[in-house]
Amino acid sequence: MHFGFPWYWFKHRTPWFSGRLGPLVLVGTHHKTGTVWMKHIFEAISKTHDLKFYYGRQNKLPRETELFFSDHSWFRFKALPGNYRGLHLIRDPRDVIVSGAFYHQKSSEAWLQEPRRKFQGQSYQRALNQRESLEAKIRFEMEHAGASTIHEMLTWNYANRQFIEVKYEELIQDESLVLFREIFTFLGYPESWMDSLLGIAYENSLFSGSVKQSGHVRSGLPRQWEQYFTPELRQRFLELFGDALVRLGYEADDRWCQ
Repeated sequence: MHFGFPWYWFKHRTPWFSGRLGPLVLVGTHHKTGTVWMKHIFEAISKTHDLKFYYGRQNKLPRETELFFSDHSWFRFKALPGNYRGLHLIRDPRDVIVSGAFYHQKSSEAWLQEPRRKFQGQSYQRALNQRESLEAKIRFEMEHAGASTIHEMLTWNYANRQFIEVKYEELIQDESLVLFREIFTFLGYPESWMDSLLGIAYENSLFSGSVKQSGHVRSGLPRQWEQYFTPELRQRFLELFGDALVRLGYEADDRWCQ
């Protein structure tokens, strides 16, 4: 399935925000697709506008939640109220892999430290760091954590019209906040909040100059993969993921691999 980003439905929509307690807002990201960035923005929005924010597993979702954030886009829709609106964010899978390869070498996240049978009792981080070259580390990431994220993005239901689909690469360059405005409008936030929402989005984005790079944010630039993908890595990506880039709208065909 090759999906497009359905901006066309904006002109056909009807208002769904019904005062202080409107539809449940869902925000779904994937690992290394802007999760920390989006979390900071929507936590700040929730604090500013007194919304009940929840970040965690859905089986513990409080009934009073107004904004539900999932860092793997794991939503059980049948268990949610039908009246919801959501944002789903994806990123070029090749940049997901490169970002993960750098981040996972040093991150202190607990899952990276756990011994794994598949790595002969080593942790993911130790197994990654034992690879001698950066190319080998990127290949390892491609075959493991990166593959899981790419699978999540490929199996998402892009036909769900209650979600607005956004590419990280477009949003990271949205200095004019046009796309951010479309997102907030789609989610049902009232126009009277817009200046506040856009201010929060700007201040929490790299292009504002006020966000410092950290372990989670190395550069944020798109198409980093071009610097690191050797011909061998390009071929391995194609072997593992086939037409994933075409299906996700990042390439028209496989000529990028040549």
